[in-house]
Amino acid sequence: MRKLDHQWSILEYNDYFMVKLYQSKYNDILNMYKGEFQQKGIPLSVGSFNVILATYIMVGDTQSAAELVKKMVRGDVVPSIRDFERTMRRCMPHNATIVETAKALISDHGFTTTRILDTNLIHLFGEKRAEDVRRLYLAQKSRKLDLSTYGILLRGFVDSRQIKVAQSIYEDMVNAGVKPSTFVCSTMLTVFTHRRDVASAEKIIQETLKNGHELDITIYTQLIKVYFKARQTAKAFHVFNEIQKSPSMKLNDVVLNTMIDGLVINREMEAAKLLYDQMLKSSIQPDMVTFNTLLKGFIKANDHASAAAVMTDMQKLQLNPDTITFTTMIEAVLSSKQPSSAQESLQMLTTAGMRPNIYTFNAMLNWWVKAQNMREAERTLDILKSPPYNFHPTVHTYTNMLQGYAETMDLPKAMQTFQTMLRSDQKPDRAAFHFMIVSFLRASRLQDAMVCVKRMRAMDVNPTKDTWMLLLDECHLRRDWVVGAEVVQELDASGALMALPNELLLYVLRRYLDLGDLWQLLQVSRDIRFFAMDTIHTRWKFEVTPSAETTMKVQCRAALIALESLSCQLSLQTRVYTLQYPHGPETDLMQREERLHQRIIRGISSYKHKYVLIEDIDIRNRIRSAVDVIFHHAVFVAALSRSPVRLACTHASSNNRALAAMIVRLLTRLDAAFPSYCREITYTLADNIKAFLEYTGYKLLAMNQQHDPLVLYNMVISACFDLMGAAFIGKILSESHVECAVQRTCELLSDDHLRSVKRALLVDLLEGWLTIKRGLVAGELCRLVRLEIDKCDRHGYAAPRRQLTRHYAALIE
Repeated sequence: MRKLDHQWSILEYNDYFMVKLYQSKYNDILNMYKGEFQQKGIPLSVGSFNVILATYIMVGDTQSAAELVKKMVRGDVVPSIRDFERTMRRCMPHNATIVETAKALISDHGFTTTRILDTNLIHLFGEKRAEDVRRLYLAQKSRKLDLSTYGILLRGFVDSRQIKVAQSIYEDMVNAGVKPSTFVCSTMLTVFTHRRDVASAEKIIQETLKNGHELDITIYTQLIKVYFKARQTAKAFHVFNEIQKSPSMKLNDVVLNTMIDGLVINREMEAAKLLYDQMLKSSIQPDMVTFNTLLKGFIKANDHASAAAVMTDMQKLQLNPDTITFTTMIEAVLSSKQPSSAQESLQMLTTAGMRPNIYTFNAMLNWWVKAQNMREAERTLDILKSPPYNFHPTVHTYTNMLQGYAETMDLPKAMQTFQTMLRSDQKPDRAAFHFMIVSFLRASRLQDAMVCVKRMRAMDVNPTKDTWMLLLDECHLRRDWVVGAEVVQELDASGALMALPNELLLYVLRRYLDLGDLWQLLQVSRDIRFFAMDTIHTRWKFEVTPSAETTMKVQCRAALIALESLSCQLSLQTRVYTLQYPHGPETDLMQREERLHQRIIRGISSYKHKYVLIEDIDIRNRIRSAVDVIFHHAVFVAALSRSPVRLACTHASSNNRALAAMIVRLLTRLDAAFPSYCREITYTLADNIKAFLEYTGYKLLAMNQQHDPLVLYNMVISACFDLMGAAFIGKILSESHVECAVQRTCELLSDDHLRSVKRALLVDLLEGWLTIKRGLVAGELCRLVRLEIDKCDRHGYAAPRRQLTRHYAALIE
């Protein structure tokens, strides 16, 4: 275009900037912007502003980026977080850091103007990002906001059904001295209606009037709802009379329907009937909302004569009954007369003056399904398809049938109905798929239910929260983690993972993610960070919030989690488990492990004090704290990672030994890094083992032969024995340390129901550790362990380890 002397418009410049940003050619962007673009006086558009802002951030020129945002405050372009994110999705889709930096710049330098702040809030609420708005509000809370900003916040959170947040923002608004407008008043009346807070509703009305605002009919209608919800009918009628007396307000159908609905809720059916009669005589005629409200009220009050009169009035006004009307009337007629067959129920409806249509038949089907009488439901389906009716079943017809078959556990007929539905070109909705999935799960066909979910997603139908929860519960009940992983993948692919309710998101994190995955989420996802922290604290029982007292422990824990993942890789690559790395493919693992060791050492030695004695004491305490964390991780955290699936795996014991060996290499490295603190690590580790065994005695006493806690605690003791055996080979613990621990364990596990556990632990210690290394002098210790194993054998507990493993897995199941 330039060669042909065509001048670029702002659109061509936008395309140029975006292409150069995608190619990471930042100098070309800045040269064009500072040169030709500004020389021609072309005003920035939203797209060009976003690209220039991103370019300044990428080249590290934060000052110019801030000046650009300030310049836009005085111009027509509004710096928008939403628009910037959209531009970055096209140009730099994998760079989350730049988005966070731009958010901070726009918030710090753009939100000083009410126009920009309000626009950003409207954009975020429009994309249903209420949590992002909440964080922005907390950041801007320290300064006094404009009335329009408060109005947008209140309306947005009320529409998002976050009533408590809206109430909190309104309290902040009152404390800031901002007076309510009619818009704020109307919005807050919705909140007060939900909370039945009459006092607050009356107070905001008074404040609005004091500020010189004139109340409109919408506010009066909201006030009537508040009074009816709080069961104060007299005050509601007083407001209604005020509307009628006011020359500036005129009654409409909304006010009258609100009055009738409130009277029905308060069971004032005579007053509702009088008001309804006045509507018939006035120019404001009842609509379908009026008729359906009255029908429900009269039927609930067992006034069938009045209900029939309402139906007659509907025919006079030539209003066709909708689904709500038919369902209400049919349920009332059938519940009162209790027909015995489909034909009889049809005759009753015809006698009541109802002309059968597809909605009538759907309501009849729904009634038979609720009664769990599927034979009459099938006859109703046959009647609607037969002459003289010849109706075509709708998606609701088939869904009703699927619901009935799911509740009566008739999977063959449910599958047949679903296939018929597909052949009739009726697209199944969420409810139809849900009942089909329920049928598969009740027939113990989890894999087929998963196939149904995938087909559902392929047809662009996303499951509801209840469907996801059913599938996850079933996978957890069956311990089928393979299908469970597929469910979580589908859940993530649907884009609904972060939109899930908090309890379901926590369920997924606790049941389906390992500690290493949660630790990754903790670092990379700000949206899910608090959920991950709660899950780690609840399941693995350690804090991850850094503070002056816990920073070193958190750093040590991070290195231990990385070491645990390395131990799994090592156990997959080799079957030789020693305390030294074998030569070959583990060279990279060795380097990574050494880097993690250095991180822990630096965390311990990072404290420097001008008084040597104080520094010496502090480092000694840090060594003890590090060993405490290492012991907790190697014993308790590792035991929780030994799931029943891993217990049944042939490589389970090798994984556990690899972790124990890696932990002892870490302890050996710490011992060598601090030679002046002689044997501090040995003494601390021995104290931890002694305290653990004492605690185990009390724990076993409290269990009182309960199997499930016993199985879990066997995993904990097994992890302790692995660590103890590895520490003995690595010469961290002496023979006397291990012998004392073995004797104490044999005392604790002396009961008959615990001897099988004791034998398995001793066999693992002897064969997995004590006799694995030639030349290791442990004669007395080995004789002690063999003697205890022989005692168990004489009592009939010589079960092979594999059988014991299966037994424990069966107990957990």
